[in-house]
This record gives sequence, C-alpha cells and structure tokens, in this order.
Amino acid sequence: MNKKNTNAIVIAVSVLAVAVVAVVCALILKSAHGSGGVLNAEESTTLVQVAETTKEALTDLITTVAPTTEIVTTKPAEEPTAPPVVVDKEEGVTIPVLDEDNMSHGSAVTPPAPTPSGNLPKDMSFSGLNSMGYKVYGTKEYIYNDDTDPACVQANFGYNRLYDWGAQLIDFSIDTARMKFEYNNKEYMIQIWKGQYISGEMGTIGGEVGLYTRPKGTVSAIGHYNCAPYEEWLNMEMTVLWDEAGNGNYLPQLTRAYSLHWWPTGFVFAQLEDKKNSDPLRVLCRITFKDEEMAQAFAQSLTQEGFESVSSFDPTVKDTYKIYGKDVIFIWQDVR
Repeated sequence: MNKKNTNAIVIAVSVLAVAVVAVVCALILKSAHGSGGVLNAEESTTLVQVAETTKEALTDLITTVAPTTEIVTTKPAEEPTAPPVVVDKEEGVTIPVLDEDNMSHGSAVTPPAPTPSGNLPKDMSFSGLNSMGYKVYGTKEYIYNDDTDPACVQANFGYNRLYDWGAQLIDFSIDTARMKFEYNNKEYMIQIWKGQYISGEMGTIGGEVGLYTRPKGTVSAIGHYNCAPYEEWLNMEMTVLWDEAGNGNYLPQLTRAYSLHWWPTGFVFAQLEDKKNSDPLRVLCRITFKDEEMAQAFAQSLTQEGFESVSSFDPTVKDTYKIYGKDVIFIWQDVR
C-alpha cells in the first residue's frame, strides 16, 4: 500500500470517526429537547466534551494527519523483505500496521502465540486453539483505534444507543449485541459490533468489543454508560473471521493480541457482498475478568442474550461460549 493511498484512508476513517461524534451531538440534543426528555448531569457533561473534542479533531485532521504519516521499509539480513510498516508521529491517530507479534511475513517463521494467563485448558486460549488445529490469528493489514492508551480520546464519551443509531447516517452497516450485568455494586455492559464500516473503495469490515460501566441504579433516557476507567480494564483478545467465499469457511482476518483493553477494535479493507448482512462475519473473543464472580455474571448475560454454554469450546460453532475460572471465551455471529 503506497503512502498516498494510506494517507487517504487514514484521513477518511478519521474524518468519519469525527463525523460520528458530531452526529451524536445532534442526536442527543434532539432526543433531549424534541421528545421532552432531560439529560442528566453526566450526559450533559459528555455532550460538552464531544462538541469540544470534535472541533479540535477536525482542526488537527486538516493540519497534521497527512504530513506526519510516512512509510518506512526495512529489510532484515538474509530474510525476505518485511512488509511496509506505517509510522505515525502524532498520538492517537488510527493507522494501518501489522501486528508483528502474531502475523507471518510470507516464508518467514511465524512467531509463537501469546502465552495465556493462568493454568487454562487448551480450548480457553487462542494459543491453545491454534495447537488443536484451529487457526485463529489474522494475517492481513488492518487499522485500529488507539485503544490501549488510557488517554484515548473516545474514552471520554462513554456509549449509548444513540451512537449506534447515528452510525447508520454515515454508512456504517453494523450489528451489535449488548451483555449487561452487575458486579461489585456497579452496572457493567460489554457491547460487541461487527459489519461494514463505510462502503466503497475505502470501506472496511471488522469488529469491536467495548467495556462500559456506571453506578448501580443509574437512570438514563438514552441508556448511557461510561467507558471503563483504566483500573477496571480487562485482558482481552479478539479475532475477526470472514466467510468471504460464502462456503461456510470462516477465515481469520485480523487478531488483536491478548492485552489489557477497554475497547479492542480491528478493521481490514474489504467489502461485504451485502453490506446490510453481517452474517459472513464472526467475532471470536476471550476475556479474563477480575475474578470468577465477575466471569459468572458475564456468562449469565451471554445466556440471556442467546449464546449457548458448551463443555468444550469449538470456534467453528457460532454463538457459543465457555467459562473456566475467571476466563470466558465466545464466538459471535447471529445473536442480536
């Protein structure tokens, strides 16, 4: 991918992300005043933050994104030429990169999978699934949000139903499922997404897993949650799989490696045959919770939403999950 195309994609994706924020501002105002609803103090504060950051982001995009993105190509001694690596000098800009920990480079040796935490059975970790013959690590270039940085801009805004509704206005054809549960006197929501993120030449397909919290007993007209603070982040890993040929063979497109997250994301440059149908996509995710009590609470919410608990996990069986101690692994396709 050349520099010109990379810059165009980066700018397009970034502008669209900012547009989502702007649309949400309008929607929140419309919801609050047009229908007679009242925003609580926390939601009002979020709205102000969205507006201010939107203005700043637009200015930054116009003046800094393209000039500070460059391609650096390196060639290891006596090894195949490594693919281009995109280096960005500005913090928080989403750019295409290769996950060097989990991706192979042609004939180069594939690095070992991350070591799972704790004494897990093979089918409770991605490295274990690989050892059993299930290839779950992606091998494509992808883009992602700066979601392992506590200062990630999106962490200021939380999430609510209006965001999903507003995404449709900018050509996001994505499906979602929400798992809500209580733990340690607080309300939690883990929300997952998959689908077509913008159509056309610069479009992408991909998935997301978001972790959100709010005080127990919170009343919100728009179902608002806060992004989980850093001290409540969880170790997660996520792979997006795609049945591109329509033959029932879901192949891994990308993997976000096992790491501390509140919002692992990943998108590859591709188009669904029918952008309104995300069934050809699956999201495989493993989450390590704070303790077994929290894992059980999440597992119960999976059951309530339509996932099936299994005794032995198989990533080829859709909408199933397994719990082991404080780890939960699940594969999502049809649950809405």
